[in-house]
Amino acid sequence: MTTRLPLRLMVGLSGGGEDAALVRAAHRLASRDGVRWCAVYVDKGREEPRRRLALERDFAQIQRLGGETRVLPGQQRARELADYARSQGVATLLVGGARPSGWRFWRRPLAEQLARLGGPYDLVVVAEARPRPRFRPRPRRLSWHRRDPLVAAAATLVALVAALGLESWLELANLSLLFLGAVLVSAAMAGTAAAMLSAVLGFVTFNVLFTEPKLSLAMVEQEQLLTVVFFLLAAVSVGQLAGRGRRRLVALRESRDQTYRLLQYVQALSVAMDTQGVRRVGLQSLEQWLRVPVAFLERQAGESGLRIAEALPGALRLPETALNAAAWSWQRGKSSGHGTETLSDPTWRLIPLLEQERRLGVVAIALGERGLSPEETALLNTMLSQFAMALERTRLVAELGATRLSEEHERLRSALLASVSHDLRTPLASIIGSASTLRELEAQLSTEDRHELLDGILSESERLNRYIQNLLDMTRLGHGTLKIERDWVTLDDLVAAALKRLANPLEGLELVRDWPDDLPLLFVHPALIEQALVNVLDNAARFSPPGGRLGITAGVDDDALVLRVTDQGPGIPPGERERVFDMFFTGGDGDRGRHGSGLGLAICRGMVGAHGGRIAALANPEGEGTCIEIRLPLEPTDEEAADGD
Repeated sequence: MTTRLPLRLMVGLSGGGEDAALVRAAHRLASRDGVRWCAVYVDKGREEPRRRLALERDFAQIQRLGGETRVLPGQQRARELADYARSQGVATLLVGGARPSGWRFWRRPLAEQLARLGGPYDLVVVAEARPRPRFRPRPRRLSWHRRDPLVAAAATLVALVAALGLESWLELANLSLLFLGAVLVSAAMAGTAAAMLSAVLGFVTFNVLFTEPKLSLAMVEQEQLLTVVFFLLAAVSVGQLAGRGRRRLVALRESRDQTYRLLQYVQALSVAMDTQGVRRVGLQSLEQWLRVPVAFLERQAGESGLRIAEALPGALRLPETALNAAAWSWQRGKSSGHGTETLSDPTWRLIPLLEQERRLGVVAIALGERGLSPEETALLNTMLSQFAMALERTRLVAELGATRLSEEHERLRSALLASVSHDLRTPLASIIGSASTLRELEAQLSTEDRHELLDGILSESERLNRYIQNLLDMTRLGHGTLKIERDWVTLDDLVAAALKRLANPLEGLELVRDWPDDLPLLFVHPALIEQALVNVLDNAARFSPPGGRLGITAGVDDDALVLRVTDQGPGIPPGERERVFDMFFTGGDGDRGRHGSGLGLAICRGMVGAHGGRIAALANPEGEGTCIEIRLPLEPTDEEAADGD
């Protein structure tokens, strides 16, 4: 099994133009040194759509080049990168050399911040291939939404109405606090853009309606000018802070929702016990999250192409272009189709599932016009990684189960051979000895001696036949090939057939039979129940003393026929009454003793259990000895079923 390489090289992305050079440099270093590498982006929760689109393209390129992607939430980019590099044991950290642009020109470059923090890694700064001005002011564009102007206007209007009502009660500086509250409300409800618009509207409204001269932007009194200026500064600052707080809150909520979704997803995967269940859970989770059709493709042994193993909706069919892209992803182990530069498909994205370089399948997602943000891309990668791990787990569990079954069969085979080597040798030796005596000393033997030797040959042959039958039955039970072909039969017929087969072992014992004449019919496999009864009676006969009594009683109890076989043997200790039904358990001094192979009662449990019944070893209610109780469920006959209808 191939060991997953540790993470040795990490790239700190900024979402800017230098990220492409960083990714190419990281790919070259990783290919040269043969190490695993990862690109990390610190999400502050206020990225523009253009930057998100650039990050998604960079993530797709990183995956094509064999790298991994991570998105870390946080506000201090340098500290988050340094902490993650330490936790992963990174040896080399690559960052860009550009300084922050715009009004943030006074901030230290990321490389300088990381150098001040320090860490157990080599810090490599990659400069851009093309020079650019050190300072290029560019105003930051706010992200506008349709409802932002409505929220700002509504909040300002409410503040205006309140200010008009309280104008005669409050001073001018206090009235400005009402419009400052409107800025806070706009920031909390819509964000920074709405807060800035509300600040401008509040500034104009406050200046026009509440400062002298009214209905004009001109101001005469110096105090009013200071009040309006301070209001504008406070509104802008408060709006920025409140908007930033709202973005953080939204980011935390999204992170919480993603964590909860991922937790539910992992729990559902852990419950799935087989490959089909894992596939179903994985596809259902992806379909419910993305709201797009999804499919899982795999290659069966002996097949040359991929086929759809699971799809949502069920009748989903992939076009030829998507199938070709899936085959390419299977061969190369890289994503293709929608959102990538390989075999670009307008609808489908094909993502291979790999676990320790083993190809498990290809997930097809019909993204269509839907784009994925960096957070969604990171969550998708995490979900697919868990999907692959769950599939690998089910495969390993199946292989482990097959290995254990093979070992169990091998153990059973060895135990059977060890048992047969002893149990079959004794009757064979008796048969060979009696037959050779008849052949060599026939003239010297009397008629009575010859009959005794022939009876011994017959008895040992029947004993040998029972051993072989037990071995065959145990093999059929162990391999699950025992077929239950039921038929209606009476208990009298079963007992009579069993006693006939055990005529010699039961000779010299007192046999007592006791059951009512109106016992219902049994719907069982006659040969199997007869064999089980033969094993129980033979076991009881071998441990009964000469001239002992062997009892067979039967009755009906709770829709079951209860059959009890009692003997006057040494009995079974209470601690061994359950173990006597285990294979090869012969006990020490109990009913199993040193006789037999320890298969008779184990076979009885298997045969009775195959009919839905139970067998148990109990103490003899009459005193010394053992009672074997067999319970077989009773089925209604055709006449009884017709009467019930």
